[in-house]
Amino acid sequence: MNNLLTRYLIPTAALLTIASQTAAQNSETLDQGLSNSGASVSNLLHNAHYDFGRGLTFTSQDGEASMNISGQLQAGYSWSENDAGTLNSDWAVNSSRLRVGGQVMDGLTYFMQLDPQGGGQSNGDLIDAWAGWQVNESIHLRLGQQKMRSGLSADTSANDTDFETVSRSIATSTFAGGRATGALFTGNAGMFNWHAGVMNNGTVAGTAQANDGTDMSMTVGGSFGSGGTSEDWSEGDLARSGASSWIAGLTVTQDNGDTAAGDSMTINAFGGFKAGNGMALQAEFWTRDDDVKYTDGTTDSGLYVQGSYTLAANGSMQPGFVARISQLDQETAGDEETTEVLVGVNAYYAAHNLKTQLQVRQVSMDLADTDVTSVDLMFTLVF
Repeated sequence: MNNLLTRYLIPTAALLTIASQTAAQNSETLDQGLSNSGASVSNLLHNAHYDFGRGLTFTSQDGEASMNISGQLQAGYSWSENDAGTLNSDWAVNSSRLRVGGQVMDGLTYFMQLDPQGGGQSNGDLIDAWAGWQVNESIHLRLGQQKMRSGLSADTSANDTDFETVSRSIATSTFAGGRATGALFTGNAGMFNWHAGVMNNGTVAGTAQANDGTDMSMTVGGSFGSGGTSEDWSEGDLARSGASSWIAGLTVTQDNGDTAAGDSMTINAFGGFKAGNGMALQAEFWTRDDDVKYTDGTTDSGLYVQGSYTLAANGSMQPGFVARISQLDQETAGDEETTEVLVGVNAYYAAHNLKTQLQVRQVSMDLADTDVTSVDLMFTLVF
């Protein structure tokens, strides 16, 4: 019952309250418009506009309230084979999202992201549901179910599409990317950005690690550079602006589990660089100490290094190439060492909003003495 309240009911109730205020403001505006003689649909909707990749936005007459409706679709083909000769081949919808967000008044925002397929995330249909408040010029508070900072490649873009590869690295998938319900404070001072948050579970991808309901998990960290925050970062140098940008940061997550699982601390260090001429490089490292009850504890670590080159647009298409190597060392899996090598080619038609991606990947597990080779083709549309 406690998880149900924190994961679904509280953030949903908060957003419904905000949405009702927005609807009331817009309803008053519409009523005023209808009362005017000669009112027409064009008059009522003259503040609505659509931007490809950003969605349809409605704005109140006074400009203080707004609502944006957008979404995405990712679909493609996947083939894989292991050493034993087991084959998998499938066409599938990788992800679909519907998003509603906006502003109630100056400084108060809201955002909700749903999975129409259902069950696409460990948290079910509800991916994100939060309300934001600009406390002052340099401090912002976000309350609800959301991405809590856990790594550059995990934090990048709310819609999870600003990537040069079809899949995240094995290190990212192991240590980061999970949503949680809680409060996240963020702030900045020039090129320095910081964050601090408290949440109901850890940020391991695809999980909602249980705790005893009294010990909350925490995250704290910061970044420095001209590339903004880890959520602002977009992979690859598609802009080719001639000006370089960079980011470097550190995040520490303390996950307080239940009596059986114990506690764990994860440290993430990351860096990214875009040369301005199509060249881009980024790297991350994680280490996690698990203080499992009744044992000596374990330490897992992982990293990846990714480089890419994006050419200038050729007509309506901009080609790009990417390569990545990732490694895991997991004591929790019996000292299993895993290596991932990936190469890919991309065709961008509208940056990350409309693209086709093809990647070849090999994952080798030393302890299991197993190699898995896969080929993935994915089409992305953000609307």
